[in-house]
Amino acid sequence: MDTSIFRYVLEVEKYRNITQAAKRLFISQPALTKQLNKLEKELGFSPFDRMHSPISVTPQGEIFLDFARRYVQLESEMMDSLRQFNQIPAEPVLIATTHRGGAYAAVQAAPFMMTHPEIHLSYLNRNSQQCEEELESESIDLAIYTEPVHSENIEYMPVQEDPLVFVIPQESPILEDLDISDNSLEHPVEIDISRFRNPSLRYILATPGQGLYDAEKSFFRKYHITPIHPQRIDYVDTRYLVACSGCGIALLPHTTIRNSSTGQNPVYGTIKGDTLYRYVIVARKKGRNLSPSAEIVWRYMISASAKNRYHFGIRFITEKGEAFVIQFAVQSECFFFCFMALCPFQMVIVP
Repeated sequence: MDTSIFRYVLEVEKYRNITQAAKRLFISQPALTKQLNKLEKELGFSPFDRMHSPISVTPQGEIFLDFARRYVQLESEMMDSLRQFNQIPAEPVLIATTHRGGAYAAVQAAPFMMTHPEIHLSYLNRNSQQCEEELESESIDLAIYTEPVHSENIEYMPVQEDPLVFVIPQESPILEDLDISDNSLEHPVEIDISRFRNPSLRYILATPGQGLYDAEKSFFRKYHITPIHPQRIDYVDTRYLVACSGCGIALLPHTTIRNSSTGQNPVYGTIKGDTLYRYVIVARKKGRNLSPSAEIVWRYMISASAKNRYHFGIRFITEKGEAFVIQFAVQSECFFFCFMALCPFQMVIVP
C-alpha cells in the first residue's frame, strides 16, 4: 500500500468533497478518485460513502481513518527525531577583528545572540593587514576592521563612523599660547595645521599593518608633514598610555580614548577647519559562498548598519505649488546635522 494514501483519505474526510481535497493535495480530481478506487480494492470495503453529497465516512472507514491519523502523526515524530539525530552542530562563524572592530563587534554580539542562539561566533584578534590576508585565503568567514581596504577581492560595508582625535601632552610646544582651560574629549582644542609642522614635535604612531597606520600616513601626506623619528607601537591602548605619559602626540580613535582611563590629563585636539575620521567596516571575500550561518551574520551586520543611518528628505515646491520630497540616508552624524543647519530648503525627517 502506498502510504501517501493515508494523507489523501484524511483530506477527503476534512473537506467531505473529492474536488476540494484534490486541490488541497495539489493533484487532479481524477487522480485522487483513482487512488480511492485502488484503496477500496485493497481493503475490500469503502472508507467513504461517495454516493451522496457531502461524502460521509463508513463505520469501517472510521477504523481506517483512526489508523491513518496515528500513522501520519508517527511519521511526523519519526522525521523530527531523525532530523535532530542527524543534525551536525554548525561550525562557528570565524570573525577576525582589530581592536576597533572588536569594540563594534562587542556591541552587536548581545542582540545577535538573542535572536540567533543557534549560531556560534568565534572572534580572532588580528590587525587590518591580517584581516585582509585571511579573508582572501578563506581561513576566516568575515572581518571587522577599519578602512582603507587594499584588496580588490574584498567586499565590504561601512557600519560605523570613527572620529579621530589627537592626544597631546600638556607640555607639548604645539599648545603654546593656546587656551586649554575648558579642554575635554567632547570639546577638543582646535589647532592650526602649521603647528603640526614644528620639527621638535614627537609623534607616537602605529606600525604597518595597523588600521591607524594608513590614517596617519594620509594625514601627513595631505599636509606635507614629515615626522622626525616617530615612535611606533603596535597596540592602540599602549599608544594612548604613552601619549598620556608625555612622550609625544598620538592620533587615536575617539572610542578608544573614551573607553580608556589613566591618571593623566592629556589635551585633546583637532585640526582647525578639518575633521579626521575613518570607517569601521564589515568585510567578506568577494564572490565567496559563505556558510548559511556566516551569511546570516553578514546580513545582520549590514542591517544593523542601516539602522544607524540618518534618514531625511528635502521638500521642494514646484511653480504650480506641488510638493515632493527627495530622500537621503547618511551615516555621518556630523554631516547630517551640518546639512540640516546649512540647507536652504525645507527639510523633513523620514522615519
